Order: sequence, then structure tokens, then C-alpha cells
Amino acid sequence: VRKAFQEGRAGQRMVAVVLHHPERQGKIYRLVTAKDLEVFREAERYLEQKRQELRDKWDFDPVPGEEIPLMSGTFNVPLYGMNTWGDLFNPRQKLVLIVFAEKVRQAHELMLAEGYKEEYARAVVTYLAIIFDRLADKNANLVVYNVVGEKIEHVFGRQALPMVWDYVEVNPFTGIGWPNMLEWVARIIDHCSQTTDSPATVTQVSAVSLPYPDNFFDAVVTDPPYYNAVPYADLSDFFYVWLKRTVGDLY
Repeated sequence: VRKAFQEGRAGQRMVAVVLHHPERQGKIYRLVTAKDLEVFREAERYLEQKRQELRDKWDFDPVPGEEIPLMSGTFNVPLYGMNTWGDLFNPRQKLVLIVFAEKVRQAHELMLAEGYKEEYARAVVTYLAIIFDRLADKNANLVVYNVVGEKIEHVFGRQALPMVWDYVEVNPFTGIGWPNMLEWVARIIDHCSQTTDSPATVTQVSAVSLPYPDNFFDAVVTDPPYYNAVPYADLSDFFYVWLKRTVGDLY
């Protein structure tokens, strides 16, 4: 099976469409029609046109071509021929993301043209880039469908990139797409804005002889050493390759 994927002989097939009626509970499932397949093929064709257009404008490929390292037990997708971060998205998902990436960059240009200060424009666009990254996490070919909860999960169910045999593709223009990502980021901004502005005190001392009296702390939070069990830097590249394409020129 791995050899078939590596040699490009394996593929994918759309099998079902999941629908939701706003006035009914649960989901509706139907088989794929010829029109569904044609819409997908149209997106596939348009991807190449849009990709070339942005490549000419930005002077680099809008689809991430950076390599995914093979890490046994953690990053297994290269065993199946998914060797770059761009390989984690089907053609329609790639099209969605590069168009949204273009819109994020255009938002920055538009705010400057309308007279907003550079620092303000950069802050707003950075939030848009974070929203974008949340969408990428929900709209890749490693996203599984929660058949019990009837909802879309995301790439990082755990800190790894395992192979997924059945994946779900989100419609980014529905309530579970970009609007949902926007809502969550806005909630976090609102929450963090209510935190204290008192600075933290950072000290490095031995845990067995702390320079504080007994009963001094309200809580103690520890983080055990995972060593290489969780490759945080490599995992973050999933988001970093897209940040380079949305706000990379601002940082």
C-alpha cells in the first residue's frame, strides 16, 4: 500500500456529502453526484491558474513545498508519499487556502491605503493569519469526521501526523469554516485582554531549596520533560509554512 502511494498509483475518491439544515438537529448524508465531482474538478483546474498567478506576484510558490521530516511514530505521512506540507491538502483545499492567504495580504494593503497606522494594520493582519492557520488545521486531508458527535475534528488530535484513510473536507464559507475560526480567536483576544498587567518574576533556582517561605504559593504548575517524544518545533511547521505566506513579509 505504501509503495502504491509513493509511486503515485493511489488516489482519493469523494464518497459522500454531509449537509446540515439550520432548523433541524443532526446531519443529512447523501451520495456524491456527478455535479459534486465536476465542481471538485473545476477547483482542481482553477488551482493551477491561481497558483501560477500568485507565484508570479509573490515570487514564490503559494503552496508550501517545504519538506516534512520522517519521524517514525510521529510523522508517518512521508511513508505514503506525502513529503511536503502542501501534500497535506487536496487540490480544492489548496485553492481555498491560497485564496484566503491572498485576502489576508490584501487586507494589510487595504488598511494602509485607508490610512490606518502600520502597527495597527500589522496587528489586525496577524490575527487574521492566526484565524487562517486554524482553518488550515480544520481543512487538511488528515482531518477525520467524528461520526458520534457528527462534527469535523482537526489535524492534531495528538501531537503527530499519522496517516488517515478517510478524511472530511470542510466548506470554509459555512458556520464551521472561517466564521467559526474568527469567533474562537476573537474570544481568546477578549479573554486575554482581561488579564492582569502585573509583570511576572522569573528566577532560576533549585526546586529543593526555594528562596520562598512555606505556604507562599497559591499553586504550583509543572511541565515534565518530554525530550523528543513531542517534537514541538517540527509540529509548529504545519502553521509556520502558512504564516510565511500570509504575514512573513511583515516579520
